[in-house]
Amino acid sequence: MAEPGREPRRRTSRNRARILEAAMGCFAADPDASMDDVAQAAGVVRRTVYAHFPSREALVDGIAEEAGG
Repeated sequence: MAEPGREPRRRTSRNRARILEAAMGCFAADPDASMDDVAQAAGVVRRTVYAHFPSREALVDGIAEEAGG
């Protein structure tokens, strides 16, 4: 049995990864893609995107951090 509280952290990590992946695809296709476009592509609501990345700039920074390793 999993530790209590572990599943929500795993889900949070998966959502963040999905958001970053979706953002890379969206911004590659359309540099002016909105946070709503990213949310739809990631299969989450916009509020979830903003929970991880409070602004578009923070999302772009997150992509850069992921790419940098």
